[in-house]
Amino acid sequence: MEDSDINKNYARDLQQVRVREILNKEQIKLWLPPYTNEDGSKGDSPNDLIARYAQALQLTEEVVSGILENLRVHALQKLAEREKYKKSGLASVKVKMTGHPTSANKTQNIVLEISLDDLGKQLRDMLSQQVELPADQLKLICQGCVITDERPLQSQGVKHGSQIMALCLSVSQTQAVKQQEDVTRMIDTRKAAELLSEKAETDDYDIQIADQSGRPLAIPAVEKKALTLAITLHEKGRAAMKKKENGQALLLLLEADKEFRKCRSDILNAVDNYAVLCLDIVWCYLCLRNIEDLPDADSRLHASEECFQRTYGNNMERLLAVKGGSGTELALMMRLHLLQGIVAFHQHRIQEAARLLQKAEEELKRLNVDGDKLAQVMQMGFKEREGRLALRVTSGDVEASVQYIIKKREEKKTITKKVEEERRKKKIQKSLGSTANGEKVNVDTYEMLLAMGFRNGASAEALRQANNDLSLALEVLQNHPEILDLPDPINSPVSITDDMLAQVMSLGFENDMARNALEKHRGSIERAIEDLVKSGGVVSPPSTSSSSSSSSSSSSPSEEKKKQKEVLDDLVSDIAKDEEDYLDLALYDEAQFLEYYKSLLESIKI
Repeated sequence: MEDSDINKNYARDLQQVRVREILNKEQIKLWLPPYTNEDGSKGDSPNDLIARYAQALQLTEEVVSGILENLRVHALQKLAEREKYKKSGLASVKVKMTGHPTSANKTQNIVLEISLDDLGKQLRDMLSQQVELPADQLKLICQGCVITDERPLQSQGVKHGSQIMALCLSVSQTQAVKQQEDVTRMIDTRKAAELLSEKAETDDYDIQIADQSGRPLAIPAVEKKALTLAITLHEKGRAAMKKKENGQALLLLLEADKEFRKCRSDILNAVDNYAVLCLDIVWCYLCLRNIEDLPDADSRLHASEECFQRTYGNNMERLLAVKGGSGTELALMMRLHLLQGIVAFHQHRIQEAARLLQKAEEELKRLNVDGDKLAQVMQMGFKEREGRLALRVTSGDVEASVQYIIKKREEKKTITKKVEEERRKKKIQKSLGSTANGEKVNVDTYEMLLAMGFRNGASAEALRQANNDLSLALEVLQNHPEILDLPDPINSPVSITDDMLAQVMSLGFENDMARNALEKHRGSIERAIEDLVKSGGVVSPPSTSSSSSSSSSSSSPSEEKKKQKEVLDDLVSDIAKDEEDYLDLALYDEAQFLEYYKSLLESIKI
């Protein structure tokens, strides 16, 4: 559609909105007499009303008359649909489809009638027949949620008159295979993200969730699992956005939204991830040309704004205190105000749209980076992303930008060092086991014993028996020389000797159970006996055991681990390595959208 056609349609819609507002204020019902006859045909022409509205709105009487007739006919259609819904139980839903192979960049508007008790799959199959595309290549979205196949429509927020967005995941018939790959990839990504969240505490995939200063947040394991899943899906969606795969991106972002909503509000308030997610979802709506039909966009932008205010402060004062600058986050605020202005435009709030777009334009000017200055920074050996972010923070000061980058690198190095040290200790702690009272062996105390010259195995066992008390651990080491030669619990495999087995079995325990207990407690006879006594003589083999009994499985543990590693490595490749990666918006697309909507505003003369 040409810009001139858009302008004409928008002007007509805006005129209609203004007429409807007066009708509602005066409680005039065009579908009743004298405006409508009993048979539904046009009634008496309300000449006085037309003349009065034309004068009040500075429109011609012909234009007002046409608008009143359109509103009258539309009201009758809605009444007929409502009556049909009451009698037949068939709800009318309006589907707006994007990405259809035969429609290129255009959208299709389709009305479907269906029972709200039907499953999501039935609606998808119905649309599939209508548009002549395989059902598994279509995704339906209502009120910001993907409609699933297995649940009734009513339970998924679908109502009579609902607006539904339909995504076709490709734009050409020759890409039918790619469409199926997209669907499969989205499902596989979800599964991989769930696997990653299960392994959120492992050494290879310990995903760090940080605050505004980049310092990791201490989050309970259960909460971290949920947040890891949400953030991983979000990052995968952002990777698709960078490739301009907006349909695929939107599906992943909506999956991330579902997981974020499971997290406690106090945790979400500590980070700005959810605010950024809301922005990204609305940005996809815009790129998919569906922003005008989705009130969900307005509520998401409101949630994003509230989150930014809590995180950054109303005037970014918290950000200034934490980071010493707000230039990078200003890019997010610019996108927020741009999207708010566009939504206001499509909701016919013209003055508000103009104010927000002007605000976005001012922020864009502040964010624009001089190409020559960026080149100067890059010539000093810094990356383009670093230079762009630094120049925004320092308002284009090259020297200050260099100092800022150096400072950020040092801060990142310090935080990375601390994180790596925490990971190192966590890895050691997992190998040391627990003390007699159930606490984890203290790594710092363990390393103090090592510094005194005691061997790894002896130090670990002494602390287990002494409940991490250094003085008592030293007494244990002095009074029990038999533990001085215990193997290293970290690097050495446990070797269960016949003498160890004999000592445990002498108390009446079976050979297999005695071995299981000794392996579980890494050769500690005392702890093995305690465990056997408490469990009634039955101890399962350690979960880490790699005995030959597992070979009867259809696929070996090593093969399964290899597959999992390949899946996870592919997944984490899209996760930002830098906590400020999401702030590095080049703003080219934002500038184009801003100019486009400014031109639409300027062309409307009402």
